[in-house]
Amino acid sequence: MEITQIKSDQSLIIRLVGRLDASWSETVRNEFSAAVRSGEHHITLEMAEVDYISSAGLGTLLILYKELLAIKGDFGISTASPFVESALNLAGLSQFLIPTGEATGATKSDSNRSARSPQATYEVFTTPGPGLRLAMTGDPDILHKGAGPTRNLTFGPTSFAFGIGALGEDECEERFGEFLAVAGTAVFQPTDGANRPDFVVRTGDFLPRGCLAVGLIGEGEFPLLARFEATAESRTVGLSELATTALELSGAESVAITAIVETAGLVGTALRQSPARNPKDARLEFPQIRDWLAFSNERVFRDATALLAGVVAREGSSLQPLLRPIGPGLFGHFHAAAFPYRPVQKGRIALEPSVTALFENNTVHAVLHLLNDDRGFTGAGESEFLRGALWIAPIEESEPSPFTTSEADATSSHSACNGSGEARTARLSIPNPKSAIV
Repeated sequence: MEITQIKSDQSLIIRLVGRLDASWSETVRNEFSAAVRSGEHHITLEMAEVDYISSAGLGTLLILYKELLAIKGDFGISTASPFVESALNLAGLSQFLIPTGEATGATKSDSNRSARSPQATYEVFTTPGPGLRLAMTGDPDILHKGAGPTRNLTFGPTSFAFGIGALGEDECEERFGEFLAVAGTAVFQPTDGANRPDFVVRTGDFLPRGCLAVGLIGEGEFPLLARFEATAESRTVGLSELATTALELSGAESVAITAIVETAGLVGTALRQSPARNPKDARLEFPQIRDWLAFSNERVFRDATALLAGVVAREGSSLQPLLRPIGPGLFGHFHAAAFPYRPVQKGRIALEPSVTALFENNTVHAVLHLLNDDRGFTGAGESEFLRGALWIAPIEESEPSPFTTSEADATSSHSACNGSGEARTARLSIPNPKSAIV
């Protein structure tokens, strides 16, 4: 079989010549999947010179149709040979695969504005919403001091949290690892010997419950959605670029970010052991650090899909004790859950169903704390992405809490998760900033 791609203004045409049987079906699907990963969501097949199609070929066409339908793209057959047309009619597929009326193509965007940087183009959608209240919980020096007292928390559809934590209600301390919760879903990387991340997705009144040993936790809505795609010149978009753009689009000094992205590679770290176990001051010294933290020495999870939760702020934010430099005058903290590749639907999309859909196949590769590895030639750099959806919420930073750290944790973090009152921001001190890797 011969396979040729022809790019038009708004769609991609794939021309097939030969037999679409079992031996070629996987090749056609791989060609299609590569096109979708490159950003093509409007694809047309030309099959005028396909002289035979088997059930395997028909099944492949139906799979391709469903995959693009799921992300609000479109897929159809513009021309078909008599044999292919007859097979489609007999199988009852022609009504789905042979479009009638207007030709397929990109739908008109309802974005409120657009923006462009050297790395990416953006479509920006606005939704009325109050933004997000955020509070710190726990001691950032957790790897030296161990985990302090925690309490059970419920993560509802407007909750937002990330840090070191675990799902469950009993003996969470033995499982503490990288954690994030957003839009009624929570996922974490256990450190009790389990090989796979665990997660809970909101189902009816069944909500994720767990503990957060240290991190940021909030309640609210995301009034901005920015759809981004790397420019042809840059090919990828760095995490610091997305963070900078989020601040500029919001006009705020600090913002919370949730993103679903198609990855060019993640750079990060994850705990090997729970920090609640036998705290020792030497944990972050070499070589003991290798027993506690696993680092990516290159970009990992390329050509995957990731869920990001994080905060970015300019210097001077009251959240800075839990933030790290990610660019000139820019500080952030991000966690990411990596999934098998799934194209991100274009246009305006809702946060909760988009997040929930990532967990449909019950596979999460890993949960990482993202790093900016700026060690020059030997460093892995920062996480990079191809395209995705970026939800942005200005952070309402309240006055420093009059409570002590432990009292603030017990009060503000509970109210932030359950919406039962105002969340307060506790200002924490770090004796040694390099000791707080969260």
